[in-house]
Amino acid sequence: MTPPRRQFTPNDGLVVYGLGATGQTIVDELIDKDVPIELILDRGKRGQEHRGIPIRALDEVADGGIAGKTVLIGLHNHYVDVKTLDRDLREAGAAEVLTPINLPQLVGEPRTKPGYWLDSSFDYAAHHPDFDRLRGLLADEASRDLLDLILRYRQSGSLADCPPASLTDEYTPADLPRYAGPLRVVDCGAFTGVAIHKLLGAGYTLDTVVAFEPDPASFATLASRNFPANRTLCLPLGTWSSTTQLRFASDGSMGSALSDTGEVTIQCVAIDDVLHGEPVNLVKLDVEGAEIETLKGMERIVRAQKPNLLLSAYHTPGHLYEIADLIAGWELGYRFHLRVHEYNTFGVVLYCLRDELLET
Repeated sequence: MTPPRRQFTPNDGLVVYGLGATGQTIVDELIDKDVPIELILDRGKRGQEHRGIPIRALDEVADGGIAGKTVLIGLHNHYVDVKTLDRDLREAGAAEVLTPINLPQLVGEPRTKPGYWLDSSFDYAAHHPDFDRLRGLLADEASRDLLDLILRYRQSGSLADCPPASLTDEYTPADLPRYAGPLRVVDCGAFTGVAIHKLLGAGYTLDTVVAFEPDPASFATLASRNFPANRTLCLPLGTWSSTTQLRFASDGSMGSALSDTGEVTIQCVAIDDVLHGEPVNLVKLDVEGAEIETLKGMERIVRAQKPNLLLSAYHTPGHLYEIADLIAGWELGYRFHLRVHEYNTFGVVLYCLRDELLET
């Protein structure tokens, strides 16, 4: 349910922080819907203006230049520590700090669609039973506490609720048992081999690596890596519930993804159609929203070998419970843990672990 729209007058002095792609789209929508903006803060564009609004850097207004103002952060990514930014804005005098989560309160139904887990049409109240079911599946208090913070933040936009990010141990959580090795890894959405390097950095020994990456630029880098494994197979393929060709938006970044408006067509495969008899004890999925379809396409392997599963669960708001529901429905004896590894509740990973595949 969309919160009531806030009414801003010129005296309210709305300030927008950030004029990147998301920030500019937000600013333009606010202007088009007659929400007055007094100032834009963007260090890289200081001294310029956008649609008649002056742009300054935060350090230029640290002496009270935004005292008593409401600041809307125009960023939606995993790169910026928004909790630290919130502190800096308040130290500079901001009376209130909003995020893109609060955009519906300013403009009603927003046309700006920042994407990923931020979807203003998602009704958290209607899905309360789904999140309660997920909470019941989670095996540790830390996971349940993180879930509560994620849900509060994604509904309120209050950065006081935004959970801290554990930046250094993505896929290898320091507070969970280690995986029993040597590892036989299937990496879907391998990008340039980031997850493999994280496993190596955590001291794991690799037996085999099978890595899928459809983006041509990323695959070229991935295929050039010399991973210290007995066998490495890198495949320039996407993953899906069936073997088919799909449209793909390719930009060489970690955000390259399947898209109906993608400029290229790529070959996608069901893992079950490709890895016949391949021994697997660890699966990592970060496939930009295609996690559920990819899991459906590897159900046979998962049922047969019951590998540990490291599953990204932040590309849509519903993935938090939808992915857990799918795995729990297979009744394979997994324990579920939730961890957050990037700022702003990006990098949420659902760890589905089996005691038999953990170090004792």
